[in-house]
Amino acid sequence: MNILLKQQTMLVIRALYFCMEKRWAELEKKFKLTPAQQHILFLLGTHNQKLSPTQISELGCWHLSTVTRLLKPLKVKGLIEITANQEQLRCKCVTITKSGKELLNQIMDEVKRMEQFPLNMDELSENEHMSFLEYGQKILGIQKGDLFRQMLIDARVENYDYA
Repeated sequence: MNILLKQQTMLVIRALYFCMEKRWAELEKKFKLTPAQQHILFLLGTHNQKLSPTQISELGCWHLSTVTRLLKPLKVKGLIEITANQEQLRCKCVTITKSGKELLNQIMDEVKRMEQFPLNMDELSENEHMSFLEYGQKILGIQKGDLFRQMLIDARVENYDYA
């Protein structure tokens, strides 16, 4: 690939990311949780409501030290619990609490009402939208592996009404 195509690809992806972050920040103001903290609740809500910090790090694409920093305020707010594995005390398990699940559902309800979340894609046809997802998933599979890509595609918050 020539350098101009690489540059254009990077600039488009970066700009789209920042557009998405701007919309996500609207939820931060309303729910008093950063986009990253919201994402941790989502990850817990889609993975049997419990993950290790390492798993959160991998799924959220963060460094483990970042995850540790992000978990502290969620624990203080009572949205998650962190427990030690009884066989291996160094291993931790993060679970979403009932109030964390309720807040996640409120956030998702708000997202449902936001027509242009995470981006305004009104100008794309359904076929164009599907093509965008297909290309993005293909690139993601190459970068992060097919197992990661499939986990993203299959992510569903348990007992949430997506209709």
